[in-house]
Amino acid sequence: MNTDDRGEPVFTLQGKNYDDCKAQLWKKYGEDYQILNKKQILLGGFLGFGQKEAIEVTYTLRPYGISRRPTPDSYRSETYSSDFQRNRDELLRNASGNIDSIKQVAQVKQSVEELKDLLKQKLEMSVAATPSKHPSIQKIEEMLEHNEFSFSYISEISKRMASEFSLDQLDDFDFVEKTVVDWIGETISIHSQKTFRPPHVIILVGPTGVGKTTTIAKIAANLILSARDNGNERPQMRFISIDKTRVGALEQLRNYGEIMEVPVDKAETLDDVKTIYNQYRDMTDAFLIDTSGYSPNDAVNIGQMRSVLDLDDLHADVYLALSATTKARDLSNIIQNYEPFNFKSVIITKCDETKQYGNVISVLHEKRKSISYITDGQKVPKNIQKASVSYFLMFLNDFKIDRTHIDDKFGVK
Repeated sequence: MNTDDRGEPVFTLQGKNYDDCKAQLWKKYGEDYQILNKKQILLGGFLGFGQKEAIEVTYTLRPYGISRRPTPDSYRSETYSSDFQRNRDELLRNASGNIDSIKQVAQVKQSVEELKDLLKQKLEMSVAATPSKHPSIQKIEEMLEHNEFSFSYISEISKRMASEFSLDQLDDFDFVEKTVVDWIGETISIHSQKTFRPPHVIILVGPTGVGKTTTIAKIAANLILSARDNGNERPQMRFISIDKTRVGALEQLRNYGEIMEVPVDKAETLDDVKTIYNQYRDMTDAFLIDTSGYSPNDAVNIGQMRSVLDLDDLHADVYLALSATTKARDLSNIIQNYEPFNFKSVIITKCDETKQYGNVISVLHEKRKSISYITDGQKVPKNIQKASVSYFLMFLNDFKIDRTHIDDKFGVK
């Protein structure tokens, strides 16, 4: 059984969240408790599925009255309390005939103390030992939580710290912190840019509201700028819009096309896409296809949109656009429902609206997806850049970041 630095017993309690745990403790003990630690856990489920997030707190009890304190349920159970009361009353009745006898009073006190010791022994047998956690591990967990990393990601890092660090290393928090930053960087996968033979087909998919149309215009603009900077001829491109849900989507794409002198075609069926592709493939370096945005739970319409792009000879480079502001659980759901598009990489949009990327890093690591680009504003072509490990690590809150070390290890942003 674990004890605190005063030798007092330490207990654990689980709840839906931290406030729920505190409410349970207040109901049992009022103010006579002290929370020592809290951590996130996963409960229930089968074979790792269907688990629910919860909070587990470790606590001890403050002194109560003169000679006793409130205790956990096993300590305060009716059985123990009634046994104590019954034995105490019997001892006092036996002593009442000679209450002035110092010897009799001493025997009563001794018997009461023996009974209390017996109850304490039963308590120790009934309360499972709470494993101790090194302060460095606990602090890193809290920092990861503040950066909105998922529970499973935090658990993975925590287990790795416990298994790979010696006690001496754990005592050196600067070393622990720097190593964990490296571990986080190693979980970020950057998509390698490939050279495609024309026609290069780029398809952007994703839920509504993530900025797909603006992003595909930025990609087109950067293809033009890259060719110019490398002394190459301007690529011949075409926009194709199959967005049937958002009012003004086609008009917005046509405005971008007019500015960049890129033709825009509209397609509603698989035959439309096939006709446009076959008609212009020999004179086009890149087709950029903008798609409809649906709720990530709208599997029917997502499947229908997939069928519109089901051409064997497209050999498309498919990107999934995800907003950096989306919660980890929702990101996981979006990725799962867009898997039929066989995308190999993602584009993280709206990076100007948040500076916490634990949610993105966690889910993409768990789903084994790489990142190609990030966007951080509406300006075309300015607010888009190739993704880098350094970019995400530099925005870790609370962590000390050695920029020189990060650039040397993962490449300059």
